[in-house]
Amino acid sequence: MTATEPVLASLPEVTPQEIRLTREGLRAFRYAIPLDRVPADFFADPDGAWSYERLLEAAGFKGASGVAVGALRQPWNGHLDGAAVVTLNAESRPYIAIVECPIAYHYVDASDLSESSAA
Repeated sequence: MTATEPVLASLPEVTPQEIRLTREGLRAFRYAIPLDRVPADFFADPDGAWSYERLLEAAGFKGASGVAVGALRQPWNGHLDGAAVVTLNAESRPYIAIVECPIAYHYVDASDLSESSAA
């Protein structure tokens, strides 16, 4: 095993056609490949903060029909499991977008914080 093998193993197997970044922080990677090449689960919800409309817009599929949203069931092509899988899978145009959503969080007001002690 050489020092370069782990690095080479982590390189993407498929190069995205297009990469987008939205104002809300969603990163979309668009691929022109058939759906069966992606470990997608369409019964699962993606991780992070998202809405159906925002995912379609990030993927570049806004206004398209026949769009499905799921999540990666395992890491794929450098994307973490749980990333959104948005597909427009027509025979003439097989497109997949992997959308990485920002972590869902909210700010807590200082007055909501309390001090506690185990003593």
